[in-house]
Amino acid sequence: MNLCKMTRRIFFVIGYTFTCGLLNAADINVAPSGNDASGNGSASQPYREIRKALERAKPGDTVLVADGQYAGFTLQNFKADKDHQVTIKASGQKAEILKTSDRRDNRDTIYIDGCSYIVLNGFRSFNANRAALRLEGSDHVTIRNCVFGDNGTWGIFTGHCDDLLIENNECYGSVKEHGIYTSNSGDRPVIRGNRSHDNAGCGIHMNADLSCGGDGIISGAIVENNVVYDNGKKGGAGINMDGIQDSLVRNNLLFNNHATGIACFKMNGASGPKGLKILNNTVIMASDARYALQFGQTAGTNIVRNNILYNLNPARGGLAYFNAGTDVPNVDSAYNIFPKEAPMVAVDDWKTRHPLAQWQSMGHEKNSFVCSQSELFADPAAKDYRLKQGSPALGKGEKSDANLAQDIGCGKYPGK
Repeated sequence: MNLCKMTRRIFFVIGYTFTCGLLNAADINVAPSGNDASGNGSASQPYREIRKALERAKPGDTVLVADGQYAGFTLQNFKADKDHQVTIKASGQKAEILKTSDRRDNRDTIYIDGCSYIVLNGFRSFNANRAALRLEGSDHVTIRNCVFGDNGTWGIFTGHCDDLLIENNECYGSVKEHGIYTSNSGDRPVIRGNRSHDNAGCGIHMNADLSCGGDGIISGAIVENNVVYDNGKKGGAGINMDGIQDSLVRNNLLFNNHATGIACFKMNGASGPKGLKILNNTVIMASDARYALQFGQTAGTNIVRNNILYNLNPARGGLAYFNAGTDVPNVDSAYNIFPKEAPMVAVDDWKTRHPLAQWQSMGHEKNSFVCSQSELFADPAAKDYRLKQGSPALGKGEKSDANLAQDIGCGKYPGK
């Protein structure tokens, strides 16, 4: 038997990584016109299904998928490396993965388990039984430029996955829960440039969940440049973080979310917020919402700077702490903008509310101030949250950290 063929056969059965054939990395083609029995994966003789191409793939290969519809697929125990990633890529704009009923587990349309250095780029998937994409026990997986909509529970769901990159995807319409959900002690996820909207629960949910194994902490996360809106009619937050520590949340635009804006707390995680940096976010809450930013069960110091914490619900406000005695001392918050309509800070699980001026007289929120939407934004009625010329937020932020922009807020427009 040819050694390379034998290597690949062993590779899929037990997940060992071999380097045989890496110098001969190939493009493997898949198209609706292809044939799994007689095709060879070339451009002229493509395979019909992604599943078939993955049976042949080796580290360094690229599976190129033409526009069309394809069966849901599972990839397990495929261990590539950083120099020889396996890329599964849509070559156009309309490669759609369909939910199936012929696999042992059909809950999730795309299922990647126990894999390393996989790139999934440019696919569309809708109406999954549970998740359009589930990642489990994998590392260094990139999910980029995908559209996942109207799925049963989640758009993207991950568990026990380190070093993820979830970038430039759109996740919307999850019926039961969240758009993007990373869970179970998976460290160093990067969630960047995504659009997550109209999900029943959270736009982006991060839950370290100690009960599922691991240390119950997600650390080293970066959540940046996302646009998160119209989520939370069944609860949750635009960006929800349970058991998250030593992580960065910056330059995100959240608007018209109906529960909390950004929530930092401990429920299922092993410990509460510590080492978080919440920087240069624009958060505009719906008129039926809770607070724009919330901290609870903190375990150490957290930094909040240069955020617009706006609330259209006059009974709520910009910032809430679960416990005045423990959470307030652990949050260093300053240089933020609060709404003129509801310039409140709440403590002790919302039982006590302080107008911003009173809160500042108690030694908090240095250089924070109130402002109206019309003073701040280019066109808030059109959801254009870029800072207008002459906006009071321009140049008014703190610039003491390389992660900070000196303007307050993120200056984003959801259309761009």
